[in-house]
Amino acid sequence: MLFKKKIMKKSFFIALIIAVMAVLWVASGVLDKNKSTQDLSEANQETVSEEETIQEVRVEDMTAQNMDDVAEVTGRTQASRNVALKAETQGQISELLVKKGDKVRAGQVLARIEAKDRQSRVNEAQQLLNQRDIQYKAAKELAAKGFGSQVRLAQARAELETARSQLKQARVELSNIIIKAPFDGIIAMQMVERGDFVSQGTAIFDVVDLDPIEIVGFLTEKLVGHVNEGEEATATLLNGEKVRGNITFVSPSANQETRTFQIEMTVANDDLMIKEGLTAKILIPVKQAKAYKISPSILSLSDDGTTGVKIVNEDNQVVFMPITLLKDTPSHLWIGGLPDSVRIITVGQEFVVPGQVVKPVLTHKGNTAP
Repeated sequence: MLFKKKIMKKSFFIALIIAVMAVLWVASGVLDKNKSTQDLSEANQETVSEEETIQEVRVEDMTAQNMDDVAEVTGRTQASRNVALKAETQGQISELLVKKGDKVRAGQVLARIEAKDRQSRVNEAQQLLNQRDIQYKAAKELAAKGFGSQVRLAQARAELETARSQLKQARVELSNIIIKAPFDGIIAMQMVERGDFVSQGTAIFDVVDLDPIEIVGFLTEKLVGHVNEGEEATATLLNGEKVRGNITFVSPSANQETRTFQIEMTVANDDLMIKEGLTAKILIPVKQAKAYKISPSILSLSDDGTTGVKIVNEDNQVVFMPITLLKDTPSHLWIGGLPDSVRIITVGQEFVVPGQVVKPVLTHKGNTAP
């Protein structure tokens, strides 16, 4: 009986030990599971935290397009020719055949100065020339027969040439009393009246040629390399009239003060409706260029002050791209120096730096400035 009780007591202790071990084993599994769950939760939180730190930016996929640029130059109209006719001899104005505003033809007589004794001088010079010619021929004949010296022959020849020169001078003096139009044009100014006495160099008329008419403007250093003589151009006058012509002159050197280059555009003006001194805007097409049309707000500056834009590459990294400013307008910019297609950051570029990974949010596609 006593032996039986010992056995039962021993079995009880064994069962108790087994139960305790089972409880400990179960408890350890629960703890490991809780720990794993906690570790997983912390890992997820770290992942979420990392995702939340990626900067979001708005981007636009853009493709370069052809930019048909136009150089705009403010100019003014001027006569293609403008000549001040001046007296080439002195005397009294005996005739005025035209007045200010009259149209004239090349070679047309406009005025005359009194002849006085000029015609008589021509007649006298002609008679003297005839005499010297006879004397020279006689001296030459005698010298050929051996009756005259070579000295006398040389003297006769010199006297003949002097007489010819005097006749020529007298004829020029006579012709100078007639004032003629040098080309087709308009009398812009009349400085004398009939009866006025003029000296050599006195201004009598201003004659201008308005057909064709020229429009003169000045190009900047940036544009002068894109404009060539012979190119077609358009000009708009202040009254809205548009005219077409060609660039006929591009100055080879800049104005030292303004650093600009003078250009001239020649326009047909058959009806003479375009007057001298009118303001005009010259529009000159320049060569095509691949460019992007963007808003000025998209531009960024690098650390060294270079102007450019920020783009997003295939790895969603920010890249700074220097640009070339091709044209600046009040509403947008035309820029070059970029690849044929780019993903430009349009909003948020000021908050990201080159090399930073960002989350791009795509906006509308297009080639125009937002």
